Amino acid sequence: MSRHDDTDQVFEAPEESRDTSHAPPPWLLRQKVAIPEPVPGYVHRPELVDRATPTRRRLTVLQASGGFGKTTLLAECCRRLRREGIATAWISLDEQDEPAVLDAYIALACESAGLDLFDVSDAENAPVGPESRIGPIVREIQSFGGPFVIAFDEVERLGNPASIALLAFLLQRGPSNLHLAIACRMIPNDLSVATALLEGRADVVGAEDLRFSRADTARFFDLRLSRRALAEEMGRSAGWPFALRVARIGMERGAEGGGLTEKNLVGNWMESRLFANLGSDGRNLVLDLGLFDWFDSALVGEVLQRGDAMHHLDSLAVLVGLIEQRSEGATESWRLHPLVREHCANQRFQEDPERFGAIHLRIAAVLARRGETVPAVRHAIEGGDPFLAGEIVEEAGGVRLWIRLGLVQVQAVNRQLTDEVISERPRLKLVRCLVLALSGRHEEARSLYRECPRPSRRGDEDDADFEYSVDHCIVGTGMALYGTGSVGSQWLRTWSGEVARLSRSPRVDVLTRGHLEYARCVMHFLKGEFDAALERLSVARELVAGSQYLELYGELLSGQIDFVKGRVVEAQSHWRKARRVAQKCFLLDPVAVASCDVVMKELALERNLVSTVIEPTGIRSLLKRHGVPFSFFATAINVLINTRLGFGHFEEALAVADELSACLRRSELTMYLRLLAALRVTVLVIAGRIEDAERAWRRETLPEEPAACVDLSAQSWREMEAVSEARARLLIMCGRFDEARTLLRALRAVAADRGFRRIEMRALVLLIMLEGRAGVTEAGARLLTEFLELFAESPYYARSLAREREIDPELVRKFLRLNVNSPYRQTARSFLATMGRVHDGSSLSLTERERQVLRRLEGHRDKEIAAAVGLSVNGVRYHLRKLFARFGASNRAEVVRRAREQGLIPANPDR
Repeated sequence: MSRHDDTDQVFEAPEESRDTSHAPPPWLLRQKVAIPEPVPGYVHRPELVDRATPTRRRLTVLQASGGFGKTTLLAECCRRLRREGIATAWISLDEQDEPAVLDAYIALACESAGLDLFDVSDAENAPVGPESRIGPIVREIQSFGGPFVIAFDEVERLGNPASIALLAFLLQRGPSNLHLAIACRMIPNDLSVATALLEGRADVVGAEDLRFSRADTARFFDLRLSRRALAEEMGRSAGWPFALRVARIGMERGAEGGGLTEKNLVGNWMESRLFANLGSDGRNLVLDLGLFDWFDSALVGEVLQRGDAMHHLDSLAVLVGLIEQRSEGATESWRLHPLVREHCANQRFQEDPERFGAIHLRIAAVLARRGETVPAVRHAIEGGDPFLAGEIVEEAGGVRLWIRLGLVQVQAVNRQLTDEVISERPRLKLVRCLVLALSGRHEEARSLYRECPRPSRRGDEDDADFEYSVDHCIVGTGMALYGTGSVGSQWLRTWSGEVARLSRSPRVDVLTRGHLEYARCVMHFLKGEFDAALERLSVARELVAGSQYLELYGELLSGQIDFVKGRVVEAQSHWRKARRVAQKCFLLDPVAVASCDVVMKELALERNLVSTVIEPTGIRSLLKRHGVPFSFFATAINVLINTRLGFGHFEEALAVADELSACLRRSELTMYLRLLAALRVTVLVIAGRIEDAERAWRRETLPEEPAACVDLSAQSWREMEAVSEARARLLIMCGRFDEARTLLRALRAVAADRGFRRIEMRALVLLIMLEGRAGVTEAGARLLTEFLELFAESPYYARSLAREREIDPELVRKFLRLNVNSPYRQTARSFLATMGRVHDGSSLSLTERERQVLRRLEGHRDKEIAAAVGLSVNGVRYHLRKLFARFGASNRAEVVRRAREQGLIPANPDR
């Protein structure tokens, strides 16, 4: 219990700080996951602390109205647990904690408590839902060994059911060593605690438990109250900690108290005790300040049109401890305690609705001039003027807010704009169109885009028309990068020409020109024009130097170019830089973080490290439910499907393809669907389902002529690679060797001409497989030598040759016998060993301990396995978790089945 600080609230970050596409301020991250420090004047109540200690049971709930000291008590319990060496994580919640944000905070909090989450992104495959996000963390907690506590403060502020589902998952599915504690004003409906209460695994500490007793109250006032004064204080406060604190402040400042009733406790108490001695002017000032989120001297002076406002506020001693201060550089700002602010806003509206609206509109105008667009729009809406909100968005740049602030901020603005306002302002219609496209709602975006007026031919002469044409082009940029239209479509060619024209116009601002140059860079990249892509990227970086967004995605793109060209060391360097930027500036942006993850996993696949490549947490949900750029989608789907192929899980690979296809067809994303269809045919061919593959090829109307398969004027390089490989495999398995040979030679020629080292090596491998099936061994031997020459220069692309079970290892042995002086003998030996591991199923490289646990997994409990192999139960569970990851399994039976399929355990294991 604090005399001078908040008893219950963890202060909320300002509206403009909540952008999950950019890193939150360091002070906010620390505050969200840090256990609050002890507050001055805290009154220790040993029995209450003992009862509320989370390790006493599975779930501890502190439930009461605001100001009852829930946060203070829970924080004291958590600090004590940490002093005792018990791992304890803390998360302060607010309304902005969407699932992608909340699971990031949970991970940060758990790491701060001592949990090692370095490999959490390599958790085993999990279904879409809470387990896909939190499951890996839960398994790390299970293997932790000792008790692990996670405390959630202000749970009632979670508004998204999916966020609440994360907490429900922890409660229902968490390991036995996990203890949960929540502090809340009310338990969310979707968080069922009844079963745990009935089973005796939970306890609720309520308002009556938290009220101060007579003895507690006496100690809070340092035993300075007489018996009569103590009795009066108990009668007025009813032991409510917040009321006691306000009374204490009043006593220290010489203020006198008034009466208090239980009904509408907060409002009555504030009016009778907090505002009683403020006077009319002071009360009006505080009511006005309740309409601000954060305020500084200049903002208050300009909005309230009085220069003495802050001086007057400083003189209101009764507010000591009820105002939070924040410093950002040389600027200091403040805000009222949330309970006080809420009461003041309600009172101002009830007493003077006209002033309520006028102040909000003035705040909106000032914030708009400062460039704080999102809160300005919110205040305009609160002030009852949605058209002013629209004007603010237009003046701030409309769709160009995406370039400056990121997607999340634009989404927040869009939610505030009414249909009536948007219908009257074409530039705002473009804002909504952009948000729809970037949020994955492509069909709606295309429909709305068609409704938007076409840019006028007078655009070069008329300023308004010119600005609209720039906005129109930017929206087209977003739609193009997120998959609308194919590379060779007339729409995309027209759009590309318009982007090139505007990027050279001196009338376009530098930031927008940089964005347009980056868009041109991406289009060149998709078409395999890598030199041109890097040139445009360099120009973009010069125009918007210091842009962390461009730094992140520029490094990712540069790394992918090096990766395809065979410069893997350079690619890894770019991706490490990208990861550092993502961790520093985009920690809560799921696409940014996942982008860094999937490119590294694709590299691991090429190195034949299949057992280390586990599906990134939540990746399928991200692909299905969010808008993602095509380059990210292509990399991610390649990882998802080829990881399963590496394990021989053909049906699972097909299930992933079908699941995503169903989502993509609704959005009519041509490039995405074409790529996915080609990968699906490859899976069918490798699985031996040739007739199904032929039917799929015809159904998807994929090209049959070699020239069409390798034509980069009508498709991306990713599509060319996938379509050509799928078609070649199908032709080979159908015995149409001449057609396959023509296609693969054409693919190899294009790859060699463009410097696509990875694709060239893959074409060579397929040619080797072709000649082997055709019985042309001399050609196969010659092609193998050519492959080894390339591999010597790019020694990472092992998967291409190693995974092809159709290639006879005898071909490599013959090379070794006939080429005793070849500089590639060691490379050939390495390949032979790798192929052997693939063929005998030992490519998982299990440790001896993992093999011991695996052999005893079926039919034995953890305790029995532990006794047999000389490990602790936690040690066995640690190795189980590793086995789940290596086999891509979600349960013990699946591990056993897959191990048996690969010959790692006998058909009738010895139990």
